[in-house]
Amino acid sequence: IENVTPQEAFTLIQENQTNPDFAIIDVRTPEEFAEGHIEDSVIIDYYSDTFRDDINQLDKSKMYLIYCHGGNRSGKARDIMAGLGFQEVYNMLGGIVEWNAEGLPTTK
Repeated sequence: IENVTPQEAFTLIQENQTNPDFAIIDVRTPEEFAEGHIEDSVIIDYYSDTFRDDINQLDKSKMYLIYCHGGNRSGKARDIMAGLGFQEVYNMLGGIVEWNAEGLPTTK
């Protein structure tokens, strides 16, 4: 369980494009997600009443990259995931704001 820069996150995504045990989780709201997100990411809204339960249903042995708008929610999500027993979680520092600032690709 560790923090990564957007560039490290991009490399992680590139290296795991064909890995079925790798998932990208966007913990922003559906409205934020619709404005643009990292390709192939899945939304699990941090502010949802069911967030903890939704996260807990994921396979804890898989590898996850998590991100949000600026890094605050994903940092909290990382801590929740660690507490739930997840083994390999990468939290992208700076969120989608920093990702966009570095000119990395998003989709709608």
